[in-house]
Amino acid sequence: MSEGREALGMTCRTRGVGAITALLLASLLVGPLLLQPQARAQDRPAVAATTHAVARLPEHVARGEVTGISDGDTLYLQVEGAQLRVRLARIDAPERKQAFGRRSEQSLRELVWKRVVTAKWHQVDRYGRPIAEVFVDGFDVNAEQVRRGMAWVYLAYSRDPDLIRLEEEARADRRGLWSESNPVAPWVWRKQHVATGDESRS
Repeated sequence: MSEGREALGMTCRTRGVGAITALLLASLLVGPLLLQPQARAQDRPAVAATTHAVARLPEHVARGEVTGISDGDTLYLQVEGAQLRVRLARIDAPERKQAFGRRSEQSLRELVWKRVVTAKWHQVDRYGRPIAEVFVDGFDVNAEQVRRGMAWVYLAYSRDPDLIRLEEEARADRRGLWSESNPVAPWVWRKQHVATGDESRS
């Protein structure tokens, strides 16, 4: 833990590096130090958000243009001349090889592609990605993916009652992935595909 804090302090003091860029560098340095091997989130039963396998950082806010979409819960943000890979917080979209994986990706593209968004985060995951709430013109992108039926509430990491209500409404209306007779949660799908080497990073 002390090594992580020293790395963070050293990075933020680097001359000629923008504040956001310094934070991103610190995330990459601190993440591996703080994140010791432990059970993957999708392998654990749904638990309270306090068990996140992420590195805790001071809350940060960044604005930038979305330059890429990886899938339904991951985007690329251009910040201070650097490209930042951002994981949307609280939700889990279908993997690209799952049913509705491509449609979920398309939905996120419709919402944010080439638009200036605001990302708010205070955590990074094991891959160094900020786990962020993303807003476009004050609109909650994370929640909209759930409302459209293009993502699940990631119950291992969120018990937000408003988000759960949006999922229940989408399920009742059979929107998006809920139009399937037996949709498989992404964390279950990833667990099933670990042995085949077909698991996606999410």
